[in-house]
Amino acid sequence: MKSEKMFHLFLILLAAFILLFATQEGMALDYPTRPITLIVPYSPGGGSDVASRITAQKISEFLGQPVVSEYKPGAAGAIGAAYVAKAKPDGYTLLVGSQSPNVISPMVKPGLGYTTEDLVPICGYSKIAAMINAKTGGPWKTLPEFIEDAKKNPGKYRYATYGALSMAQFVMELLCKQAGIKMTHIPFEGSPKANAALLGGHVDITCTTGTGGLYQAGSLKIIAVAEKKRLPDMQEVPTLTELGYPIQLDAQYAFCVPKGTPKEIINKLYDAHKKAFAKYGKEMASAFEKVEQYSSFLGPEEILQRYLKEGEIYAEVAKELGVFVKP
Repeated sequence: MKSEKMFHLFLILLAAFILLFATQEGMALDYPTRPITLIVPYSPGGGSDVASRITAQKISEFLGQPVVSEYKPGAAGAIGAAYVAKAKPDGYTLLVGSQSPNVISPMVKPGLGYTTEDLVPICGYSKIAAMINAKTGGPWKTLPEFIEDAKKNPGKYRYATYGALSMAQFVMELLCKQAGIKMTHIPFEGSPKANAALLGGHVDITCTTGTGGLYQAGSLKIIAVAEKKRLPDMQEVPTLTELGYPIQLDAQYAFCVPKGTPKEIINKLYDAHKKAFAKYGKEMASAFEKVEQYSSFLGPEEILQRYLKEGEIYAEVAKELGVFVKP
């Protein structure tokens, strides 16, 4: 009698499991059936926001549902990232991810409530370069000139970035280490304020993003970029690598989903990206460059491996700075 009851209980649990699996499978196959929310962890209007909205609009065509931006800025993107990491993994909440919220923040900011592994990148679509800038009419025309001067005057010069423990600070700390120079970091809230300090003579050099407008206006000089190749619209600006400092760190943006999102849903989202780039790739690249973003299409495994590989570099610098907290 007891064994019969146990057998009936087993059949009920098995049926429940099959029903649950079938329901989830069906949801994945039908996805999406309603609008998708894209969490932008930055303030509206910036280059990362514009590029994400362009991409969202294009993939909406192939998903059959709109992808609607919702803004949750703060803590260098960590607030929005934490929100998505804790969201239901059903494909209806996406994140505009990059190295800052996905990789750097979890290793240097305790108590965020999420880890790098809690966010799964789907597809990389654009990137923005880290640019090292000097004041037009200043004492240095090139980065080698500045480094030569800095070696003679250790600790004299100050560099500004758009934030403490930002990608830009990591680029500059790596440069200081490789070049054998010492400088003081002055963080600001955003690239415009950092470059305003440069133009006002309050700092000697900056590492920022979105500097092209000031460069085109002649207000400052971009003396190097932390890229593998020279930028398509700034061919005259050398890379750090060709100057002898193999530093290739930029902000690679990617739409991400919470860990546990069904593979079928991830595949549908990635497929929409592929179709969008196949049909609108040139148009998107042109639109990206207007806000100083550059087209950079990477698949799920490519973007994940890039984040993990660069995470090792960021971790090394974070440990040297004494701010590494991730176990």
